[in-house]
Amino acid sequence: MPDHRVIIQLPETELGKADTIFKVKKDGKLLGTIHISHGQFEYRPNGWALDNRIKIKWSDFHDLVVATKKK
Repeated sequence: MPDHRVIIQLPETELGKADTIFKVKKDGKLLGTIHISHGQFEYRPNGWALDNRIKIKWSDFHDLVVATKKK
């Protein structure tokens, strides 16, 4: 079974000018990175060209999650 671990607990802090980046790993191997910024959520799968990254504005991300939950 794959080993997924996500552990983070931070005090409430507004993001600055730089993105906050999360590395997503499965069994110790990098799957991709999640970039959180004021304007959007961005996922960059490992090995993909930078111009193929997946970018979603926060309002679109919200609509996507809510629509998925309603199914």
